Amino acid sequence: MKTNRLKIFLFLFLCILTGCDQFRYHPYENVDNIATQLTEKNVSVIEKNGRGLDTIRFAFISDTQRNYDDTRKAVDYLNSCTELDFVLHGGDLTDFGLTEEFRWMTKELCRLKHPWLTVIGNHDFLGTGEHQYRTIYGPYNYSLNVGHLHLVCLNTNSREQEYSIPVPDFHFLEDDIKEVQEINAEHPDSITHTVLMMHSCPGDEQFNNNVAIPFMVYVRQYPGLEKEASVFTEADIESWDISEEDKKAIVGTFRYGFVINGHKHHHDLIQALNYNCLFYGIPHIGEREIFYFTITPDGFTYEVKYF
Repeated sequence: MKTNRLKIFLFLFLCILTGCDQFRYHPYENVDNIATQLTEKNVSVIEKNGRGLDTIRFAFISDTQRNYDDTRKAVDYLNSCTELDFVLHGGDLTDFGLTEEFRWMTKELCRLKHPWLTVIGNHDFLGTGEHQYRTIYGPYNYSLNVGHLHLVCLNTNSREQEYSIPVPDFHFLEDDIKEVQEINAEHPDSITHTVLMMHSCPGDEQFNNNVAIPFMVYVRQYPGLEKEASVFTEADIESWDISEEDKKAIVGTFRYGFVINGHKHHHDLIQALNYNCLFYGIPHIGEREIFYFTITPDGFTYEVKYF
């Protein structure tokens, strides 16, 4: 009997040893064999391709965590949109911040034929995700100029960082706004439009709503988002192929600037704090929606693509 028990014990022990490769998670796993600093590389391509462009087209997706099949289909669809200039991802590439999740999702997104950028989502901070994201993608806050468009990409996940550091980063915003103003002072109207991308928006539980008002004060210093900036009328968007609910949300909001965000997992167009600045909240990728924006000297248009 003892001999049998010993054999069973040894058999189970050997099974555990040989099965160790099945357990891929480790709290200190690293990001070896994954592309690094993708943000810097893609920013360089987008800025170079965008020089002199009057019409700029980009697509927006978000919250692809665990939805690998839907993300694959989204990538296939986006690759068929040959007129796109770039693709934006609103964060939550992962569910638990694991290396394998970053590896799988990054591999899938790297199939895009267009340059693409992302911001960090609250789920991407979990585990060692904070380190993984910085290594694979780069800084949490950055900006770039694409023709006459200024694109600002922000970390707004205050709660996930336990309010231990300033989020949103007002110092970054101050410096960025100053740089844009200096460009326009030297070359008037070089930058006329602004788009901000973030994961969580004011009013969300992840956003530090104690600073929502000063945050919007900063946002409204960007070109196209100032207090006196032009807004859409009903006539401007009458021909847009969008829902009546979306049209109602857009009327009276700025025509040269807006914000895109994820996190809520449902279609949600809102004016934050009634500041005429529209936040375009996109569903998670499982809803099969892609927001499609065309920026022109006269403003922009917005569509919802289904795949």
